Amino acid sequence: MNCLMLVNPVAGMIRIKTELFNLMKIFTDAGYETTVMFTRADGTTPDLVEKEAPGRDLIVCCGGDGTLNEVIGGLIRLEYEKRPPLFYYACGSTNDFATTLKLPRTPNGIKQSIAAARTIDLDVGLMNESRNFSYIAAFGIFTKASYSPDHKTKNAIGHLAYILKAAEELGNLRDSYHTVIDYDGGRTEGDYAMVAVSNSTSAGGVLRLKENEVSLSDGVLELLLIKAVPDAGATMAVVDKLLKQQYDGDSVSLIHTSRAHISCDKNPPWTIDGEFGGNVGEADIRCLKGAVKLIV
Repeated sequence: MNCLMLVNPVAGMIRIKTELFNLMKIFTDAGYETTVMFTRADGTTPDLVEKEAPGRDLIVCCGGDGTLNEVIGGLIRLEYEKRPPLFYYACGSTNDFATTLKLPRTPNGIKQSIAAARTIDLDVGLMNESRNFSYIAAFGIFTKASYSPDHKTKNAIGHLAYILKAAEELGNLRDSYHTVIDYDGGRTEGDYAMVAVSNSTSAGGVLRLKENEVSLSDGVLELLLIKAVPDAGATMAVVDKLLKQQYDGDSVSLIHTSRAHISCDKNPPWTIDGEFGGNVGEADIRCLKGAVKLIV
């Protein structure tokens, strides 16, 4: 069996540098002839995956959620039959997606996962037919927390960097984008402080959705909307709803949909899987049902 291991050498706490040999041994002991390639920060990882993945029995992604995004971006360029199964070893700063999936991070856990070879057909989001996301595409409050902390800060204090940045943004609940959203069977319009389309129970290491509200393989994405509020008292009420995971449709709402067309009066900065996704005023988002086979 043939395995391609893609490694981001600067992910998270840089612990991959000390764990790479042990990780390679796990896959070698499982019968895989393993080739290691390092990813670069120049956006070429999808090209590398598109070129190297065909004919492999397994792809292993070692990095954070941004690295996973790029690897999946390369896989979905291939015909479905040519996409090898994917194993994700999360070693970023927050690892939202790994949190949702409860992916193993210990040697014994990885060995058991590889031996069982149980896969799920993972849904993938696609924005404007050009940007894929495995767990979130969003703009507004809290979203900058995922990509604003610089790599040195994230590597030094990890998840705390996101929490500190999110706390700074609480006052921005009074800022808004006038947005029109069309989704399966409906439309909503209003002044929103945050709009997020996700396939995860964790976003930015800050927001949480209930596990029974989310399936990663049902062809449906979750649309989380937070309205702008007029004052500090209303801000605290919204924060309380988020902490209690109450999406009652008033200030905070949750909609399940396979697609969403989002149009804003401005060009807000988006985050896509924890990385800056550009300033986009109009986004057409759809779900690619079961696009990738992920080992869990």
